[in-house]
Amino acid sequence: MKKEFLWGGALSNVQAEGGYLEDGKGLNVYDTLVVTPEPGIKPMFCTTDVATDHYHHWKEDIDYMAEMGFKAYRFSVVWSRIHPLGNEEKPNEKGLDFYDKMVDYLLEKGIEPVVSLVHFDMPDYLLNHYNGFMNKEVIEFYARHVESIVERFKGKVKYYITYNEINLAAHMPDLVAGARLPEGMSKQEMYIQLNVNVQVAHARAVEVIKRVDPQAQVGGMIGHAPFYPLTCKAEDVMAADFKNKMHNYFVYDTMCNGEFPAYFMQYAKNRNIELNISQGEKDIIKDASKKIDYLAFSYYRSNVISSFEDIKDQNELEDALIFDQRALKNPYYKANEWGWQIDAEGLRYSLIDFYHRYHKPLFIVENGIGIDETLKDGKVYDDERISYYQKHIQAIKTAVEHDGVDLMGYLAWSPIDFLSSHKEIRKRYGFVYVDRDFEDLKELKRYPKKSFYWYKKVIQSQGNDLENDIDY
Repeated sequence: MKKEFLWGGALSNVQAEGGYLEDGKGLNVYDTLVVTPEPGIKPMFCTTDVATDHYHHWKEDIDYMAEMGFKAYRFSVVWSRIHPLGNEEKPNEKGLDFYDKMVDYLLEKGIEPVVSLVHFDMPDYLLNHYNGFMNKEVIEFYARHVESIVERFKGKVKYYITYNEINLAAHMPDLVAGARLPEGMSKQEMYIQLNVNVQVAHARAVEVIKRVDPQAQVGGMIGHAPFYPLTCKAEDVMAADFKNKMHNYFVYDTMCNGEFPAYFMQYAKNRNIELNISQGEKDIIKDASKKIDYLAFSYYRSNVISSFEDIKDQNELEDALIFDQRALKNPYYKANEWGWQIDAEGLRYSLIDFYHRYHKPLFIVENGIGIDETLKDGKVYDDERISYYQKHIQAIKTAVEHDGVDLMGYLAWSPIDFLSSHKEIRKRYGFVYVDRDFEDLKELKRYPKKSFYWYKKVIQSQGNDLENDIDY
């Protein structure tokens, strides 16, 4: 791996900070999210008022990252901490000051900040009074929010991600886009228009970042999971092709080519749905495509999909594939407690696919495994996590060294424990265990897991030493 490769980790601040309404913070869509439990073991849901208290432990947490040897750390600036309602003209200075200090401390520790600009943290006010990104006025509020951040970080932050897992907006609209299905609108129309609007939002963010800080690099991001055909039947192959285009390729096709792809336009045309987009917005998307520097994505698992033999109408079939809830299982891969199947070679496949499709540098900004863990005598022996990372890091090494993929960095998910996207404390991802459960906050003390020392060794060796031989 090249010397400047960005080894490190990533965190969603809204899921870790706590600091509920401190220093002027407003409620956001994660705070107010009504959780639908994931399939799997019994959940342990938590409120967001404390989470894992990163708001008061951030220096300690960054010290652990520095001890591991992080070259880069991706964090998110919580929108409702900067603009508590979302529509204010001026930012909350206490919120900006919090993240400004964090950036300075990261740089002091030799860690490159990678800043995400919206990550499950839209102000709840914008959801309830504007319907989030279904309302184009919110795009301008967002652009103002981005400008406040980039103005403050100018010259210090080199890497920005406009929008976390933007392709999930139409599938988890309340959490990802602060939106609900408008009365009288079909879910197909919302799917189309919300995808249009978040692409405009991304493009506006690119424009703002490049105008305010031309030296900064900016990337778009998706939550990626490749879809394989369940069988080699042509119907299943075509189903997987359609699902991959609409779920995985649409965002990058639009961001890189500067226009909506033909298959997306045909989907709308077949349903007699007109896109609500102006020529000026089309121009913004086109211009942003010329300025985007890299493509970022998260990767946890792969999926399989099949056609629906009982659906003959093509429009109905496509809709069933887009909104598919069957969660079909691949017989070749094991899964964690929540049914997420582990497929390291799928990461290599994805890197090859994206690089040769888009010819841009790639950046893995989330990769990890959620495990139900307990602390015993101050230690967590998470060999299952180490095994997961061994396979995935070997896969990226092969993609880079053998397949020729231009990969900027690898950010593991995650440095510390936090609440999952389902507000779940039982599903832990961190290299550092945070001692709390869903009822008892305890002292929120931090304990490095076995994987902490293993990942430290991996970074020191530039990914060459993956052996699980840590004396813990």
